[in-house]
Amino acid sequence: MKKRFLTLALVLAMCLSLAIPAFADDAAKPEDKDPVATESVKPEDKDSEPSESAEPTDKPEDKDPEPSEPAAPQFTDVPEGAYFETPVAWAVEKKITNGTEPGTFAPEDTCSRVQILTFLYRAVQSAEDPDFAPTSNDLLLAAKWALEKGMIGDAKTINADCTRADAVNYIWQAFGKAEAENKAEFTDVDADADYAEAVSWAVEKKITNGDGSDTIFNPGKTCTRGQIVTFLYRHIVK
Repeated sequence: MKKRFLTLALVLAMCLSLAIPAFADDAAKPEDKDPVATESVKPEDKDSEPSESAEPTDKPEDKDPEPSEPAAPQFTDVPEGAYFETPVAWAVEKKITNGTEPGTFAPEDTCSRVQILTFLYRAVQSAEDPDFAPTSNDLLLAAKWALEKGMIGDAKTINADCTRADAVNYIWQAFGKAEAENKAEFTDVDADADYAEAVSWAVEKKITNGDGSDTIFNPGKTCTRGQIVTFLYRHIVK
């Protein structure tokens, strides 16, 4: 385990060292930028360096239910009435995210694994500590937290895109890995898949009902920033 921590710290340290300029300008303004969403990495580097520059959305054709009572938009790219409007406002209020740039949330950008893990880390910290405030160290802290909880095995693929299977599995693990009373029946979710229990739990908790069909979950489909905060909102608030 010690060796895994050292490897994780080294990989994330390399990533953070590349992102120092982005953090430096806004270090005194945590409300302006989401430290986890300001880093980027080239496609060929995805399996080696963690970064944060995306999050998921539930598209209109997705069968998942939409949150009601939308709040006023906080970002120029979060239109009034969008299914992710209320979840985004909630996530900002709870210090789970600050957006990618001042006035921008980038709801349609793809979410990376390290990004959803950071959102989850912040959600847990915010619930436990009313004075919690996001920092540029959250990426490293979230990865270490996820490693300790067994949510990830190492840092090699932490910067990969977050899929629907990843999303429900991470949320399920972060909140105790409760056993679902009923098994979800999706033709594309193998009974012995390592995320099968998480899918059943997510359906039971009404976090998701599938990807536009009662029989299709689409576990390999990538998520957007809007989708991820919506999933979190549905579990924690609704």
